[in-house]
Amino acid sequence: MRPVFGGRQRIVVASTVIAVVLGAAFMHAQARRFEFYLLPFTDTGGAVVDLKATDLHYREANQEGNVISVEPYKWPVKLTVLVDNGAGGAGGVGGAGRDFTSTASFFDNTVHYRQGLKRLFETLPPDLEVTLIATAPNPRVIVKPTMDPVQIAKGTDLIVPDQEFLGRFTDSLTEYAERLDAEFKGLTREERPPYVPVLITVGSTGLDGSRIEKERTERMLNTLHKYGVQTYCIMLSPPVVSDVPENEGGTVLIAHLVKEVTNGRYDSIAASASSRLMSLLPEIGKKIAGRHLKQTFQYRVTVERPEGQTGTFSQDTGISLSRSGVRYLLSPDGSYP
Repeated sequence: MRPVFGGRQRIVVASTVIAVVLGAAFMHAQARRFEFYLLPFTDTGGAVVDLKATDLHYREANQEGNVISVEPYKWPVKLTVLVDNGAGGAGGVGGAGRDFTSTASFFDNTVHYRQGLKRLFETLPPDLEVTLIATAPNPRVIVKPTMDPVQIAKGTDLIVPDQEFLGRFTDSLTEYAERLDAEFKGLTREERPPYVPVLITVGSTGLDGSRIEKERTERMLNTLHKYGVQTYCIMLSPPVVSDVPENEGGTVLIAHLVKEVTNGRYDSIAASASSRLMSLLPEIGKKIAGRHLKQTFQYRVTVERPEGQTGTFSQDTGISLSRSGVRYLLSPDGSYP
């Protein structure tokens, strides 16, 4: 069995937690029948791939409910990585056409970018799709959506610093959001996207070549929120150069807004400490991998409450598995952030 948690876990789900999760699920249900999501796993962290309705028991108010169905439900993660390789980013250059840093500095930071990304991709499960995009001189796809580790590794090696043009951080975010809008255009209000979009941005607090427009930026932020995009923003701060105007916080403000609307993560790193990427990126990768595995090996459970039970769930609500050595996590919507 594929490890879901990577080791021995002892997780006890209290009845109060069950009531809260089921209550959230029941809000979207009609009559006494409702759905929720369950992730079973063994004591050693292995996935359970053959769970059946007869393995699951639901009780409420000392009465047995009816477990109507238990079906595998795969809601995978797809990862997009935006990398600022522009003159104000990876190399710590102050601006387009102005080389305020040494070639060695450019080389060192680029090596850290590549090694950090490779270590990130090595942490991911083989069935997790990856897209890699560079932001300079324009947002451009280096690795098209793929699960092929060879293509991903080759694409990572193609990340090179552009000493002539600034990266376009905000433009890259906007184009990413526009692609999501186009891909999910046909979804009804009740339907969810076929996958969970996860976005890692390795940006810079230095100069940016984006055309920041209020309406486009607001649409981008609304799209990230609408589709529940999970975000990780890493911002590198290049050395301050006296005769180069400050960025006035443009990219930093956008990155913080992305963090706020998505309830994401924001990390700030000095360009001189870019080696931190080699540990930070795989750390983030492990979190993404864990979420993907959980959402890939979960089940959608349909239950009918006992006769006469309506409204708020009682405190003695309980879910049990008849199989020994198997525990579980619950989710009202199939998401495990």
